Amino acid sequence: MFWNQQVETLPRTDMATWQNHKLNKVIERVYEKSLLYSRRMEDRDLQPAKIKGVEDLVKLPFTTRQDLADNYPYGMLTMPVSGVAYIHSNQSSKTTLTSMSYTNNDLVMWTELMSRLLVAGGVNQTSVFQVAMNGKSCPESFGLYNGARQLNATVLPITGEEGIKQAKVLQDFGVTGVFTTPEYMLKLSQEMREKGMEPTELPLQTIFCNIQPGGEMVCEKIQKEYQVQVVEIYGMDDVFGMGIGGECHYLDGLHLQEDCFYPEIIEPLSGEALPVGERGELVLTSLTLEAMPLIRYRTGIQGYLDDGKCPCGRTLIRFKKG
Repeated sequence: MFWNQQVETLPRTDMATWQNHKLNKVIERVYEKSLLYSRRMEDRDLQPAKIKGVEDLVKLPFTTRQDLADNYPYGMLTMPVSGVAYIHSNQSSKTTLTSMSYTNNDLVMWTELMSRLLVAGGVNQTSVFQVAMNGKSCPESFGLYNGARQLNATVLPITGEEGIKQAKVLQDFGVTGVFTTPEYMLKLSQEMREKGMEPTELPLQTIFCNIQPGGEMVCEKIQKEYQVQVVEIYGMDDVFGMGIGGECHYLDGLHLQEDCFYPEIIEPLSGEALPVGERGELVLTSLTLEAMPLIRYRTGIQGYLDDGKCPCGRTLIRFKKG
């Protein structure tokens, strides 16, 4: 199933044309409106006309989490704060505070991307969907809930209860799809068994988890516990929240939303761009964000790109960890 079949199955040549067009626009934007990027481009004697397509991205420096921290909270904006519709801030570290700002158009795109990923994982208008994060709110929930609502799924805005209370929520409301962390679901299954309950008795059909190191083994363990499909999705508070990529039901790599994020793989130490199929660090350039476009953002996640055909029919390039 697809949410946006035209984009998700776009021929590779057409996707390349789109990416080059959007890159030209975003480079013009940051050159004119971003103090950080205009300064960096001027230091390298680079004008927008010299960045003709994605092959020229290597001429530009990387953006790092430290850049976001150094320019917190508004230094990366390409517009007045009055043009910003929504902000989420990462307050988990007192020394590296970061924030991400969105325009209304950015929020529309965030919803679009989440709808694509949820449909790829099996959510539809008959689903009951919850974000379960042990009672804590999370920036991801905003995009997840909007994406589910756009699918006309039933959304349960309870952020997750402790222990058996969460099992009761899942059972009482007939929750079929849940986004959570692997640790949370493994702890829940343990507590259920301690109370004489079986995780397989829950109405769940799909468990969505954020990607983590060693995720394949953890996902297999969760799948064994609950006997349902476990789908990994990917996002970063620094870049976009959840929505950058996600698995389909074939579970063979993360389909990256490359109409909105251009991916590169680099050698982590030298920064050299690597060809498709070689392992290195994932680097992302946002192609559609208005408030805070990020150019060549180093994610720190290791893996490789696979542009081969996926049996699901999606032509979006896949990122495979490891």
